[in-house]
Amino acid sequence: MALPEKKDHHRSEERFSFFSSETQNTISSPTWDGLFPSGNLDHIFQEKTKQRPDPSRPVWWFDVRDATEEDVSQVAQALSIHPLTAEDIVIHEPREKVEVFKNYYLISFQTLVDNPKEEAERPGFPHPAEIYILVFQYGVVTFSPSGCQHITRVRERIRKMHDPLILSSDWICYALIDDIVDCFEPYTRAVEQESEAIEDQVFIARIDDVKALIPSVDALRKKITHIIRCLHGKVDVLNGFVKRCQAPDRLPVFPDGELLMYLGDVQDHLITTLSTLGHIDEIIGRSQGNCLAQLSATNLRVSLTINSALSKVTVIATIFVPCHLVTGMWGMNVEVPGQNDDGLGWFFTIVGCFVAFMVVCMGVAAKFKLL
Repeated sequence: MALPEKKDHHRSEERFSFFSSETQNTISSPTWDGLFPSGNLDHIFQEKTKQRPDPSRPVWWFDVRDATEEDVSQVAQALSIHPLTAEDIVIHEPREKVEVFKNYYLISFQTLVDNPKEEAERPGFPHPAEIYILVFQYGVVTFSPSGCQHITRVRERIRKMHDPLILSSDWICYALIDDIVDCFEPYTRAVEQESEAIEDQVFIARIDDVKALIPSVDALRKKITHIIRCLHGKVDVLNGFVKRCQAPDRLPVFPDGELLMYLGDVQDHLITTLSTLGHIDEIIGRSQGNCLAQLSATNLRVSLTINSALSKVTVIATIFVPCHLVTGMWGMNVEVPGQNDDGLGWFFTIVGCFVAFMVVCMGVAAKFKLL
């Protein structure tokens, strides 16, 4: 099988890498030709028909980072990959799933990668990206996004294996799934620590601090929801994968035996992580409720203070309005009592009446606790 002709790519980074258990080395290159100078892949990719397992045969692993449509087409041609699989990889199908074909099975998972642009727009929010794992009898093909460290970590884990005989294409698939689930652990610990800090601050914060806490609580709940959404699909995928592996009419491409214990361990870890996130979400929800309750109580106290002040102002205005009305009426072009008399007797009499009226009204208001 000759290597398909490849056009030049604008990017020069080493996007293609190939690992073989025979040499325990990883070869990286920006082009196919750099990995396979001979141009013939038959001695490596003999996966078109299902054969009996050969323990002595080396296991290979081919990874393509940020695959283009042309890259996917070349791999599909070389390994007889189904057109539906190639289409999912090209369009970056986000749905996590397990699909089985004649000579391989596909696992599509979402992982978290560092994205500077996403981090600048929404700090603390990991960027989800799709990783596709195609598992053959003696090899694995992965299509990974840039910023993803799973490939490097799993290859380092293979290098440190105490028993190389354990290595198989199914084990590589398990190790990738395990590493993808593990990558959520730092984010889980981070939100847990942040939730504990917020819970401590809620009961000792002043009113101005409580107002500042509300956006922090809201942002943290968004982070938790984002992580839970990324993990929920993996539960269904792993459950379906394990059921297919345990089925009596299990297809030959699926793993069996001891590898199911490894997958069960990943399931337990995933369930534990989701349980922890659910507990953290409850704590944050309670803290958010306490913050809102404190704000409501403070607003109620302020409202009562304002109403009390306004009621006093209203009573005082009610007392002064009749006096203002009387002075206004006699300020017009009408005869004022005592205007023809000499002295200030009438003036002090009228002012005294006003003062007496005010004193009586204020006494009545004080008796009924209106002042």
